[in-house]
Amino acid sequence: MRPVTEKPHAPTAPEAPAAQLARTAARLGGYALASRLLGLLRDMCMAWLVGSGPTADALAAALRLPHALRRLLGEGSLSMSLTAALVRHCRPDTAAGRSYLAQVGRALAVRLGAALALLLLLAVAAAPWLATGLAPGFAGPERELAVFLLRLCLPYGLAACMAALGTALLHSLGLFRLPGLSPVLFNVVALAFAGAAALGLCPPAPALTLGMSCAGLAQWALLWWGARRALRRPGPTGASLGGAAAALSETVVAAAARSAPAPAPVSAAGAAAWRCLAGTPAGLLGACAPQFCLLAAAALASGLGAGLGAGLYYAERLLEVPLGLVGACLGTASLPALSRLAAQGRQADFAAALRTALRLTLLLSLPAVAGLWAVGAPLVRALFCHGAFDAQAAQTAWLMLAGFLPALPALACNRSLLAACNALGQERRTALSALAAVASTLAVGAALVHSRGAGLLPLAFVPPLAAGVGLWLQTGFLLRALAVALGRAGAANAGAVAVSACLPGWAAVLRHGLAALVTGLAARGLVLLTEGWPPGSGLAVAVSGGAVAWVMGLLLLRDGDMLALAAHLRGRGVLDSVRETRGTAPRR
Repeated sequence: MRPVTEKPHAPTAPEAPAAQLARTAARLGGYALASRLLGLLRDMCMAWLVGSGPTADALAAALRLPHALRRLLGEGSLSMSLTAALVRHCRPDTAAGRSYLAQVGRALAVRLGAALALLLLLAVAAAPWLATGLAPGFAGPERELAVFLLRLCLPYGLAACMAALGTALLHSLGLFRLPGLSPVLFNVVALAFAGAAALGLCPPAPALTLGMSCAGLAQWALLWWGARRALRRPGPTGASLGGAAAALSETVVAAAARSAPAPAPVSAAGAAAWRCLAGTPAGLLGACAPQFCLLAAAALASGLGAGLGAGLYYAERLLEVPLGLVGACLGTASLPALSRLAAQGRQADFAAALRTALRLTLLLSLPAVAGLWAVGAPLVRALFCHGAFDAQAAQTAWLMLAGFLPALPALACNRSLLAACNALGQERRTALSALAAVASTLAVGAALVHSRGAGLLPLAFVPPLAAGVGLWLQTGFLLRALAVALGRAGAANAGAVAVSACLPGWAAVLRHGLAALVTGLAARGLVLLTEGWPPGSGLAVAVSGGAVAWVMGLLLLRDGDMLALAAHLRGRGVLDSVRETRGTAPRR
């Protein structure tokens, strides 16, 4: 097993874009996987404790705003924007810059904390109106319960923003391990409150909402402890990094350091803090589209019948697992390289890097769609159908999940497209794409609700399908913004690149689609063959069989990424066997 602290590697030949992105995303995905699994366990506890019905609907409505903030802030949108600003203004790769970064960080904490505390007080006072906006179909005791639960979990918004600032400070120093592990702490604290509710120490719904606020405060405390400790250390932090984390740090620092001014006097730290905050709203609004579309879908679900709001909540939780492992990790891994290449005017390399990120996203997201279609229904029953969560609630959650599946590739690809547009300075167009996505979600949702009398669709399909249409529309807007930005950049540098050069080739998309189809058919066949088995055994067989079918399909189709991975694994196997023969194999 590798030690925690590694010595810096000697310079080597540049790694291929696909290998570098895959390696970086795998590192980040390891942290995300642990967090998602614990989050799934937390949601299983919620389903067991409150099940489905008016109480579950009120709880899901109250948790929707904190979850939207967690996806927006905890998954890197705010922290990446702040990281770029901090590196540009503070130059933390120098000793003076590290000292100035500590001053700007304190100034940011004071200003951001004061503004957020004021917003929190206003939100607590306006909780009845917020609950109406989140769930306009609620009335009577259900609405009162939603207002009470919303007030309990609103402090999470303050904690999430401050935690994002701590993440930005650590990222600007080139430290990625603690921000990656902090969501694990969040889920552990939330599970502790769920355990208290299961033991009868407190009512389930208030315990779960209060647990979210306390978990956010714990995450904030951990990140700020790490940031303060890192800023006290003298000298650059590069020696404490290894592998992909070092590559990410070096690309971010190098891209900004070339054009950054020398650190300003201490008295200018406050002005620098305001400059860092000024550039974040436009980028955040563009990244808000998935959260706003899901909020619009939840508003539609609240007026369609009891149990649909909770079903939508559980479907989203299942959808977060592949999204966190594919879209968020690849978007985070590709942003530094895209920003560096855009700043240098290397349009061809920029297009190649984005094409690699999108190709890897489709490579992983398409089999996730097929696999969830094949095993979704038994997966929902196995995970959630316990205690107060009955078979009807499981069927509703499965229908909601099935309605979300067509939007999964758009959700995953939009992270890399947003990174590319922001790298090219297209924040205004990304913000407009978010507004268009939300407007289309509401319009399509209203049309589908109106058509339900004709029996065209089950009610549970309406909210997720409407959100999917909005997200695919945002994909189109982002591609249009990318085409405009590339055209302008090419005209300025006499090297225009078409937007088609940024997209994966049709042959690769066809290979990935065929492999995903084989995956879905194999997993579905195994689900039918293992019907009647214990739920865990049948699911394990179906998931394993689908994964094997996906790998074999890609190998038979001679997919370049899968062949490169197979060659890499074979090379490592040969190297390890040689080391074992010589008695120098590394300890595992």
